Amino acid sequence: MITSLVICAIPASDSVSAGAVTFGSGVNAFNMDFTTIGSPGNVADTTGSPNPAGAVRYTYQMGTYEVSQKMITKFNASQSLQITKDSRGVDKPATSVSWNEAARFVNWLNTSTGGVAAYKFTTSGVNDNIALWSVSDAGYDWANLFRNSLATYVLPSMDEWYKAAFYNPGTSTYGDYATANGSVPTAVASGTGANTAVFNQTFSQGPADITLAGSLSAFGVMGLSGNVYEWEETSFDLNNSLGSSLRGIRGGSWGDSSPNSFVLSSSSRLSLNPTNGGNIVGFRVASLSSSAVAVPEASSWVLSLMGLAGWWYRGRRRK
Repeated sequence: MITSLVICAIPASDSVSAGAVTFGSGVNAFNMDFTTIGSPGNVADTTGSPNPAGAVRYTYQMGTYEVSQKMITKFNASQSLQITKDSRGVDKPATSVSWNEAARFVNWLNTSTGGVAAYKFTTSGVNDNIALWSVSDAGYDWANLFRNSLATYVLPSMDEWYKAAFYNPGTSTYGDYATANGSVPTAVASGTGANTAVFNQTFSQGPADITLAGSLSAFGVMGLSGNVYEWEETSFDLNNSLGSSLRGIRGGSWGDSSPNSFVLSSSSRLSLNPTNGGNIVGFRVASLSSSAVAVPEASSWVLSLMGLAGWWYRGRRRK
């Protein structure tokens, strides 16, 4: 007997366009740039952390740059919830923003543009933990109870972040670092030079501006190695089964020294409580098309269809 059958349609086109998107209005308007992460259906990497990682079956977009202090300031001026952040400069990455606050920001990106909130908050505190989406909620996705499948803007999942950082679509291989050729980057305080990253700096130096955060990854995303650590949507245990679970952070920061550049690599993934906003931790936003929803594995389809066929056959025999 079948108790439920989940069928997720896949649109004929799986593409989304890159470019700048405007949020807010008037003096509180700001642009956020996105880069397309293509090569849908890529294989996972089995050499990094976690293992496997990086397989994403759909095309999506990743914020080209980290979210800046200016963006959070304009968010704060646009509605009642107030996100805390460090003050280093308007074009510096927004740090000391907790996972929960980052999720509130992402929800506003969706709802202020007529979309559906990505994360379910049932209480009003800006740093309260999320609730899980349930089967009765529109946009419920059994494969990811954190994320509403109808949302456009989200925090990048572990796989989405990993792929944007380390996968090279030209060679269909993974690099160890988020540089164009995947090699160990050269340390810089700021800039856009090839195969560089912002690390090995004194703490007082602080992070670089979001548009000067080192070289681009193979897909064209800046600052995924170095500058500031970044939140993943995904819980550290990969289960997304509890709103209070530790979340993954990765990428390293400007203060990580050269001998420890390992923390910038694909083999390093750390964790942080979703209510904590570290002063070396920032975030970026991903953007999804309607095709970025969970689809059952082949075995699940087969079992479900077999069960459905059996139910239909028994029904016809009873008639």
